[in-house]
Amino acid sequence: MIYFLNESPGSRIKIDMKEFLYFGGTSYLGLQASKSFQEILISNIGNLGTNWGASRKSNVRLSIFDDFEEYLSQQSGSEDSLGVSSGYMAGQLLARFFSEKNYELFCAPNTHPALIHERSHLFPDYSALGKAINTHLESNNPRQIILFIDTIDFSGLNYPEFQELQQLPLEEIILVADDSHGFGLIGDNGFGMYSILKDFPVKELILCGSLGKALATPCGVILGEKKRVNELRTMDIFAGASPPSPAALKTLMDAEDICNEKRGALRSNIKLFVESVTPELEKNSMINHPVFGYNNEQLTEYLYRHWIITTNFPYPTKTSPLVSKIVLSAHQSQEDILKLTREINAFFRKEI
Repeated sequence: MIYFLNESPGSRIKIDMKEFLYFGGTSYLGLQASKSFQEILISNIGNLGTNWGASRKSNVRLSIFDDFEEYLSQQSGSEDSLGVSSGYMAGQLLARFFSEKNYELFCAPNTHPALIHERSHLFPDYSALGKAINTHLESNNPRQIILFIDTIDFSGLNYPEFQELQQLPLEEIILVADDSHGFGLIGDNGFGMYSILKDFPVKELILCGSLGKALATPCGVILGEKKRVNELRTMDIFAGASPPSPAALKTLMDAEDICNEKRGALRSNIKLFVESVTPELEKNSMINHPVFGYNNEQLTEYLYRHWIITTNFPYPTKTSPLVSKIVLSAHQSQEDILKLTREINAFFRKEI
């Protein structure tokens, strides 16, 4: 079922004048509904405007873009970084860059469409991917292997252990990892998995993704070595596209304390949910991550009848399998979490 809202959802949403608890979406830190975060953003809009429509290559430039990229590099542990309008833009910029060079594009299972190019090779599992990579290497094909993955693919294949990935000949591979669902959540400062993946023996590491989920910032980013990021800055698609909102970038820099506080609250909610919910709920989950996938349409319907809405729709196309997720957020109270677990536990008691 599709619900249309007239305002941004927080921990609750109103549908037909009825209030539901909302455990869906991707606003993991609850920043989009945070009054203190909004106040900082409004102040920055007053100084930097609502948007900057000019090219990053223009003869008149705002310094906030360079300031933000330096800040992001320092926080993530990368040599350099690049900000673009969206996570999808970041992925497509990389896919296009490597498609036009002497590279062979491989996509791990469950790779997001943002990273897929018409020249990409797609694989149903890591076994098939590994065989294809080894065949490519044994053939002495001069084209460099680029491997695209999602750090968090909600199947548990990658984060947190990356066991399948580590079985590949990483020293021969340039790894491009989409960390859209890790930014804001993973790592002590919440700036994603670059610091984790850079210890893997890859030939080169590039991290990309959206800051528009946990961090509520409409911006796509690319993290990597300075030489590579400078090559990306020369692309016509980068010069021709409008950049992210400068006020939003400044807000994320100014709201570091708010983000840290929200991250702590979210981790407390995750702990409470895991400790309180029945083990009969068969869920796909990852350590310190607020998304719990499940495959039980009757549970979704039961929760709806008890004033709780979860994520539940076909993805990524209307003919794709149904995706059902319980999504926790920092803006939910402990009472909200306990209400959810009570209803889930009651559902399974009734099922016995």
